[in-house]
Formats: sequence, C-alpha cells, structure tokens
Amino acid sequence: MQPSHLEDMPLTHSTFWRVALTLLFFTVPARSWDLFISGSEGYTHYEAKDFNRVLTLMEKTTKEKGFNPYTVSKFDGHPQNALTLGVKQGPWALGLEAEFWVEKFTQSEVAFDLENAERDTAVTCSELRNPAYKQSSLFGCIEASEKFDFLPITLQLSYAKDLSRWFRVGAGYGIGVLAGAAQIEMTAKYYGDNAIDNDHIDFQIWPGVNMVQKAFADAEYLPWKWIGLDWRMGWRFSKIEGLTLRNQQGDSRIFKSVFPDAKDGAHMYFASYTNNPDDDKIYVGTEADAKAKAEREPGSRFHLVNGDFTGWFVALKLNLYWRDI
Repeated sequence: MQPSHLEDMPLTHSTFWRVALTLLFFTVPARSWDLFISGSEGYTHYEAKDFNRVLTLMEKTTKEKGFNPYTVSKFDGHPQNALTLGVKQGPWALGLEAEFWVEKFTQSEVAFDLENAERDTAVTCSELRNPAYKQSSLFGCIEASEKFDFLPITLQLSYAKDLSRWFRVGAGYGIGVLAGAAQIEMTAKYYGDNAIDNDHIDFQIWPGVNMVQKAFADAEYLPWKWIGLDWRMGWRFSKIEGLTLRNQQGDSRIFKSVFPDAKDGAHMYFASYTNNPDDDKIYVGTEADAKAKAEREPGSRFHLVNGDFTGWFVALKLNLYWRDI
C-alpha cells in the first residue's frame, strides 16, 4: 500500500473548491435540485485608509496649484446591491453572486488661478470671468465628472439548517474577483488676457483585478416554499494593490500643471520627502518615472497607493426558488 500524501497537500483555493464540490454532490442523499435567484440590497463598510489619505492630500495638492480650498469628506462605505443565481440540494447551496455599485459625481464651476495659489479664501468663476480680473498666469474654471463602477463577483458555497417549515439558518464562504474602474472627464475653460483654447481630457483609473473573499451568516424566513426573505451579515476581505491611469484621451494644460508626469500606464503614489506624513504629496507617474524622481531627489520615497476594502456588510435578500428541477 502506498503511503498517503494528504498531510502534505497545501490548502489552496483550488483544493477548497474540489472538497466543497465533493461534499455538495456526494455527501447528501440523492434528491432533486432546486434553482434559485436572489436580489439583495444592503450596505458595506470599510476603513479605506489609503483612499481617504489620497482625498486629503489631493485637496492639499490642488490648493498648492491654485485651486480653491475645500472640505474633504471621509469615504468609508457604499450601498451594496447584488444579484445571485445558483442551485441547491438538501442543505447545500452553490451560487454565483455579482455585486454592483455605480455612482456618478459632477463638479461644476471649479475655479483655479495658478498665480494666486495656496489661498485660504475661495474665488468664484464669476469673479474670474470679470474683465477687470487680471493675472499674468492662467486662470479659469473646470467642469468635471467622475463615474465609479464597483463590481465584485464571487462563487459562494453555503450550508443551511432548517429550524422549522418557516425558518432556517446557515453560513457560507465565497471567493472571487474585485473589478471595476473610475472614469473621469474634465473640461477646462480659460479666461483673461493670457487665456488659451479650452481643453478636455478623459481617462480611467483602473485598480486591476484583485481577489475578494466573503464569510457570511444567513437567517431566512420562508412564508411559502418558493420565496424566502433572508437577512445576511458577514465580513469581506478585499484589497487593491494599486491604481493605474489608462485610456487617456485628449489633453489638459491645468491637469498637466498638477500632475506633469501623468500618462497611460502611470500609477498613483504617496511621495514622502520628510518623516512627517503631513508633508506627503500625491505623485502620478510610471514606475520608471518614480524611480528616476527618487534618484534626483535624495531622501524622497514613493509608495504605491493601495486600497483596503476589508470590512463588514449587511444585506436583505429576496430569494425565489424553483423546486424539484
């Protein structure tokens, strides 16, 4: 008899799903299948420390370049909407969940004045359009929009125990990918004696494709056999390893004044020049550009901006069942 090597087999995600599917197909009595579809609404919460630091430093960076100061709002969660399609046999269920969050923000009449930078008071576009307003550098206003698409897709295995005809509780685990992107458009209008032609730029901030995992518990009420109302709560494990600029179209003088090295393939970095985090800045450039800049500026350090979306979530699900398929 050959010795068993199960003790030496690493616990990979591939191993997990082989074991899970074996349990699903072979450890329950032979019976018909149930097909189900679910729609849910809820909320997911996370700290997103790097993202919030980016927002704070972005206000500082734009203020240094002549934009109005503004109040930074904390970003720590978003609505969670999802659609799930799956099969169920006995206490086991296997489903594919697509979670989605799409939101668009617009900013109108964003004033800038490159000569009057780091001011603590705001200047309005009406003031800049006034022929009496004179500066030797560029000034004008921006119309901008940002569209965020957040799309985690997970394959989920769960086990539920019937407490009665009307109630059951269960738990599960899901693994998949976190995709999505932010689409940004910006139109700049320049005023004054030194005005240049208006310009427009649009580009995408892409986080790449990253792994997401979920652990969750369910409590379901079934008023009829074909419908269930499910309260789900759990924990999401998800990180983004970096942000990349891509699909840039057009050009913008004011955008280049803030991020001169920005181009397709550029990443977003925290640029540190002292030991004081308050002195950090946002830098956008390729890896080669960041290394060259660090060599030219001794003592500087560049760290990729990451995103941590790990945190809790809650959702209310409506489950529809087609029995005995």
